[in-house]
Amino acid sequence: MWYNDIAKYGFLANAKSGNTVTELSSSPKATQTDKPTDLGGVMIGIAEQVYSVLLLNVFFLEVFVTGYIPYIGKVLNFLLLSWMYAYYCFEYKWNFSGLSLDKRLDFFESNWAFFAGFGNPCILAIFFFSPLVSYGVMAILFPLFVLTASGSDADKLITSQRRKWDGAGLRRLPIFSVADYLSM
Repeated sequence: MWYNDIAKYGFLANAKSGNTVTELSSSPKATQTDKPTDLGGVMIGIAEQVYSVLLLNVFFLEVFVTGYIPYIGKVLNFLLLSWMYAYYCFEYKWNFSGLSLDKRLDFFESNWAFFAGFGNPCILAIFFFSPLVSYGVMAILFPLFVLTASGSDADKLITSQRRKWDGAGLRRLPIFSVADYLSM
């Protein structure tokens, strides 16, 4: 319930320090710099949000099903849950920045290793503690990770490091391709 406020204050703090180019308007939603503000732009924004919810629900179903695959199911479940929590953490910032869903997914799938590592600490609690303890740990960790993601400049840092590699980095991994296909 308060994650949006936590992300908003982290985003504003980062904007005040001069690290973020996009400024947040007085409303909880960011100004959409890459989308028109007329009726068509509003409809595109609503359709994008509905599609995003549908995509993430199908991805969550995919995560749930992989947990039942013998032998490799738990490993796949761990990896997919790590990506899911990392995406949830960064989605607040991307919404405030006005980044389109296509750009979000492209950036996420191009930097899949970073996001797998970012989501790991949240998932470790789920896999190694009892449900009661893991829910308590998640109640503490997730808001901190939302704040970290919304206040970070990970996108700029990753992009600058990729330029130094000159194409020697990891290839794009189509993480959301199954969810995207089923959502369409």
